[in-house]
Amino acid sequence: MLAPELLRPDWPAPDTVFAAVTTRNGGCSEGEFAGLNMALHVGDAESSVRRNRKLAADAFAPDAQFQWLRQVHGSEPAIVFQSGEAPEADSLISSAPGIALCVLTADCLPIFVCNRAGDEVGIIHAGWRGMSAGIIENTLAAMCSEPEDLLIWLGPAIQSCHYEVGEDVREAFLDCAANTREQQQFKAAFAPLKKQCKYYADLPQIARIKLHRLGAASISGGTHCTYSDASRFYSHRRDGLCGRMANLICINPA
Repeated sequence: MLAPELLRPDWPAPDTVFAAVTTRNGGCSEGEFAGLNMALHVGDAESSVRRNRKLAADAFAPDAQFQWLRQVHGSEPAIVFQSGEAPEADSLISSAPGIALCVLTADCLPIFVCNRAGDEVGIIHAGWRGMSAGIIENTLAAMCSEPEDLLIWLGPAIQSCHYEVGEDVREAFLDCAANTREQQQFKAAFAPLKKQCKYYADLPQIARIKLHRLGAASISGGTHCTYSDASRFYSHRRDGLCGRMANLICINPA
């Protein structure tokens, strides 16, 4: 069993905000889940996942209380003031110190959010279904901070070089475009393939389009590819049965 590797965001967040992504390196899971699998729902041994979560918690913020989600690729955020049962939602928001907000991913885009004062944080599970349904818009609308006061970091996700989708995914974003200019931006985020009605979708760029429309200006990250980097990341599109990374953010519990 190895100590967990944590990837820290490269963003201008205040010192009061802790954020990290677990990689697959470290931990005690075996087989398809080998490494630091953080998900209980994928078929891994529960005892291994519990040990992995404890290792990650100790490395991230030992005094924090972890808050998990039941993710459904939907559009609903949950606001939490203390840790408890996992709500059915696809983003978490908190202004309470010491609550580590957790989102699991293995190709979907995790979006880290904090305000410049460091007293409000959020984390979004952003797959194409959730983004087309409005999870980014609904999360930012539920926060007390204004969008222009937010700092955003886009975590590891499948990049456009490997994310092949059909016409239905492209149409979902063209249909939710706010205006003609945004529709053209969405079109540019889908590179056509030689296969009929198939595209390479750029999830980070789609998120940037939506975030910019809402008024968020400080956006970084979006460069780590879960599919390409098999040594560090789980990828459902690449491997099928696999573990999950945990994307973590909290306000300093001290």
